[in-house]
Amino acid sequence: MNAKKEEIVNKVRELYNRYGIRSVTMDDVVHEVGISKKTLYQYFKDKSELVAEVIKCESAKKTNEHDKALKGAHNALEKMLVFYNFQVQMIRDSNPSMLYDLKKYYPKIYKKFVEQKRAMIHDSFLDNITQGKSEGLYRKDINEKVIATLNLIRVEGLINSDAFKVEELLTPEFFKEMFTYHMYGIVSDKGRKLLEENIDKLK
Repeated sequence: MNAKKEEIVNKVRELYNRYGIRSVTMDDVVHEVGISKKTLYQYFKDKSELVAEVIKCESAKKTNEHDKALKGAHNALEKMLVFYNFQVQMIRDSNPSMLYDLKKYYPKIYKKFVEQKRAMIHDSFLDNITQGKSEGLYRKDINEKVIATLNLIRVEGLINSDAFKVEELLTPEFFKEMFTYHMYGIVSDKGRKLLEENIDKLK
């Protein structure tokens, strides 16, 4: 991506996260970035195109952070811990106003964003379960496709439901319960032993 275009996208992403999408006009972007409106429209024909590029870059950024975090994990159990931590971070960083605006005013972009995020979550779970079974850490009899889909539903449910306050979702206690609830359902005897030996890391 052109350096100037990347600078614009990064600045606009900050503005959208802070104020939501609807309230940030193209005039606001010009003012904040310090460019002329003519220059802005050289890169983006309209606000819809700018919004699409911001969401695309945000998704790529999260995927890169997720992949980078996983590199330090040595087995499927550690990777699952990293993944759950990543989901909590996503909840912490999410801006309900931005997502509301995206869904209401840019439904096509929102749909694509949700589909990409859903695929990333599902595939991460599926790969993890497959790896865990091959390592002997997860039960051999579990259906990885079913478990991956169930966990996708659970993650989306946490993000979209008001059953828990955001503050509750971000507590160490909630995280530990959510993680162990899932893990004890899929680990083998070998995996359970490893989990219990490292349970304090959840703090």
